[in-house]
Amino acid sequence: MNSNLTEILTDIDERTKGDKIDLIKIVEALKHRGFGPLIMAPALITVLPTGAIPGMPLVCGILIILIATQLLFGKKYPWLPKRLQSVSFGRKQYKRALEKAKPYTKWIDGFFHPRLKFLTGEIAQRTIAFLCVGLALMVIAFGFVPFAAALPASAILFFGLALSIHDGLLTLIGITMMAAAIITIPYIFQL
Repeated sequence: MNSNLTEILTDIDERTKGDKIDLIKIVEALKHRGFGPLIMAPALITVLPTGAIPGMPLVCGILIILIATQLLFGKKYPWLPKRLQSVSFGRKQYKRALEKAKPYTKWIDGFFHPRLKFLTGEIAQRTIAFLCVGLALMVIAFGFVPFAAALPASAILFFGLALSIHDGLLTLIGITMMAAAIITIPYIFQL
């Protein structure tokens, strides 16, 4: 199913109920869309101001590793351990972040579309999953420096978006962001 980013993020809000949004509810809401949005969601949480919440990059990084590993090994539907299923965040904060992000997501939606499909095909998906595992480890390591985890999370976000929209250009952007994240490693840990 091809979807745009704004629809995916709105789906999380519309398909979940209550004051808190549990990770398991996000997985249930998005599993019909494939692994792309499930990789994207925790990456986006890390990139947005919610990523500055202590421990959030750790939780998001672990979630990305779990989801990407399943894609790497060819699973059709994601599974989460019980401990992560109950991790949640406030709906009000999510709605505020979504409203702030909508102008950007709409711009992204207008620019990206299915193309260069060989960069999102089956072999490419497994390669992207492998790269996302490595980047998620960086998210966890960078999470100890405020806002530093946003750079590797941005690469994951582009990879997840590439898988969601089947746009190989986004895969190339993700690779570029990954290279930038790798280049910053010595600078991040000099602090």
